[in-house]
Amino acid sequence: MTTAAKEPPQSVPIQSVTIQQPVSSQPSSMLTGQLQPMMDNQFSIQQPVLSNGAANTGLSLGFLGIVLTMLGPFVGGFTCLFGWLFALLAIVFGHIGTARAGSIGVGRAQGITGFVLGYITLALYIAPILFLIAVFEGNW
Repeated sequence: MTTAAKEPPQSVPIQSVTIQQPVSSQPSSMLTGQLQPMMDNQFSIQQPVLSNGAANTGLSLGFLGIVLTMLGPFVGGFTCLFGWLFALLAIVFGHIGTARAGSIGVGRAQGITGFVLGYITLALYIAPILFLIAVFEGNW
């Protein structure tokens, strides 16, 4: 009786059954975050992509502002008239994007780069004006 208690129980063979569902070539109408059927009865959950629109906008406007400012002397100065506007918008959106990055976790670098480019663009506008004021006032 003691020998029967020490023997391991008999194992039962398990047969694997594969259920294949037909995969259509048409796009499914399922929303993001829902289960998506795949081959071999596997399911995957698609996570929504996180993005920080304000930070990306600040980066784009900062880049556009500094490019328009740098192109000004080469194209007759017309683009310099609008660079400061893009710089101000880049500063605003860059700061908003950086603050929002603290809560969602993405876009901090884009926000910082956007408002830094905006500040550099504004400095490129203000420095020559201050220089000309100093020269014409006679303090130079």
